[in-house]
Amino acid sequence: MTDKKNILIITILFILISIFFYLKTGNFLIDFSRESYIPYQLKEDKTLIKDIFLIYGAFGYIINSILYSIKINLNLLIIEAHIISYLICILFYFILNKFFAKKLSCVLTIIFLLTSIFSNSTFSFVLPYSYSTLWGVFGAYLALFSLLYSKNKLLFLSLGLIFVSKIEYFIPIFLISIFYLIYRKEKFTKDWLFILIFPSFCLIYFLINKIEFIDIQKNFFYIKEMLKSKSLTYLYKGLGCYFNFDYFKYNLLLTIKTFFIFLISFILYKFKKPICSYIALIILLCFINTNFAFNLAGFLAIILTILNIRKKSITKEEILLFAFSITLCSKSIFAINSLNYANFGYCLIIYYIYLQIQKNIDKKWLINSLILVFILNFMGNLGYFLTNKKEKFKTVIGNLYINKNEIKLFKSTNKFIEKNIKQNETFIVLPEGQIFNLIHKKPYNYYNSTFTPLDFETFKEENIIKNLQKNKTDYIIFYPRNTQDYGKNTICYDYAVDFCKYIIDNYRQVANIKDGNNVLIFKIKK
Repeated sequence: MTDKKNILIITILFILISIFFYLKTGNFLIDFSRESYIPYQLKEDKTLIKDIFLIYGAFGYIINSILYSIKINLNLLIIEAHIISYLICILFYFILNKFFAKKLSCVLTIIFLLTSIFSNSTFSFVLPYSYSTLWGVFGAYLALFSLLYSKNKLLFLSLGLIFVSKIEYFIPIFLISIFYLIYRKEKFTKDWLFILIFPSFCLIYFLINKIEFIDIQKNFFYIKEMLKSKSLTYLYKGLGCYFNFDYFKYNLLLTIKTFFIFLISFILYKFKKPICSYIALIILLCFINTNFAFNLAGFLAIILTILNIRKKSITKEEILLFAFSITLCSKSIFAINSLNYANFGYCLIIYYIYLQIQKNIDKKWLINSLILVFILNFMGNLGYFLTNKKEKFKTVIGNLYINKNEIKLFKSTNKFIEKNIKQNETFIVLPEGQIFNLIHKKPYNYYNSTFTPLDFETFKEENIIKNLQKNKTDYIIFYPRNTQDYGKNTICYDYAVDFCKYIIDNYRQVANIKDGNNVLIFKIKK
C-alpha cells in the first residue's frame, strides 16, 4: 500500500472516530475548566504569571486566547485539539515507516489512534488537560520525525515549540537531538536560528504585558512550593510518577502473569496450533486488566536496549526511538499505560519493545498477539464510553457533555447562576469549576485556578483567605468534587477548614441544590 492510501485510511478513521467521541472524553468540570477559562482571562486583559499562576508553558494559553478573539466558543478549542491530534497521527505513521512496512505502520497507527488519541482518561489528546502539554507532545513527535528524515530546520522549529510548551521535555530532547546531529556529522550552523521563532512569539507577549522579573520570581517560587507539596506526591504516586513499593509489587506480579499468558500462547503456536494460540491468549487476558499489562514496559525497554547495544544488534535510529519514547513516558515510568501521563508515548515504547523482541521471536505471532492486546484495550475504552453515558447541555459557549448522573445537578447550578446572580455580581466555584465562569462570562480574580488540596498547600491557607478578603466575591458555590486523588476527600472537612470558617462568618447560605449530591451556595453578608 502507498503512503497516500494509508494516510487516507487514517484520515477517514480519524474523522469517523472524532464524530463518535467528540466532546465525550474527560470531564469538563475537572479536566477542562482551567484550560477553557484562562484564555478568556487573557482576552479580558488578565496576564499570565502576573495575574494567573502558570504551571505549564505559556504558548497554549496565548494561542487559545487568540482563538477566543474570534469567538468565545469551546468548539474552537476542541477543533484545535483534534487538528493537533490528527497531525500527531500522521507524524506517528511516518515515524513508524522508518522501522516497519507501510501496511503494518498503518495498522499500528490506527491502534495508536484508538487507544491513546481517544483515551477515556484525563490524558486524552482530543480533550487535553493542558494545551501546552499537547503542543509539547506534538513538538516531540515533530522533532523525532525531523531527525529521522534529516529536516534540520523543522527540528529546531520543533525544539522552540517544545521549549515554550513543555519545558521538561525540552532538555532531554534538545540534548538527544544535538548528540544525534553531531554523531551523523550534519551541519546545522544556520538552522539553529529556527529555535527562536516560538520563544520570540512568547517573549513579545511578555514584553507587551510588561511582565517583570519579580512576577517570574513569584511564579517560580510557587512552582517550587507545589513540587514540595504532599498532595502532589500523593497524586503522582497514584499515576506511577514516584516509586511506590506496593504499586511496584502489583506491577511485578501483573508482569509475571502477562509473561506466562504470552508464553502459553507462544508454546501453542510453536506446536502448530495458531488458532488455539490466539484463542488461549484472548481467554487468559480476560483474567488481567490489559490496560496495566505493560506497566513495567519502561524497565523492559531499558534492559533490551542495554543488551542489544552490547550485542551490537541495534541501529542508531532504534536508539533514537528509545530515547524519545522514554522521554515521553518518563513522568509515569513506573506505570506505562494509556490512563496516565505515559499515554503520550505509550504506543511508541510498546512498538519499540516489539522491534527489539522480534529479532529473536516469531514476528507473525508477536505482532498478532500485540494487536489482540490492543483490541482488548480498545474494547475496554469503548465499553467505558458506552456505559458511562454523557448528556448534551447547550450553552452560549457551545455544547457541553456532562456525565448523565451529574447532569441535573449541573443544570440546576447553572440555572441558579443565570436567575439569581446579577450582571455586576461575581462568583467562584469550589473546589474547581471555572467552566461556570466561562459560561456566564464572569471574572475570576484569584491567582490560583482551583481550590484543591494542592492549591492550599502551594499558596498556603492564610494567603488564600487574605486573597478572598481582598478580592471579595459576591457568591461562593460549593460544587461536589471528591479530591481523593490529592489524598484529601472533601473541602471544609479534610482540608481548608479555616478557609471555610471564614466563609461561614462572612457569607450566608442562600441555596442548597439537592440531587444525589448537594450544591451549597453562599452570598456575602452586607
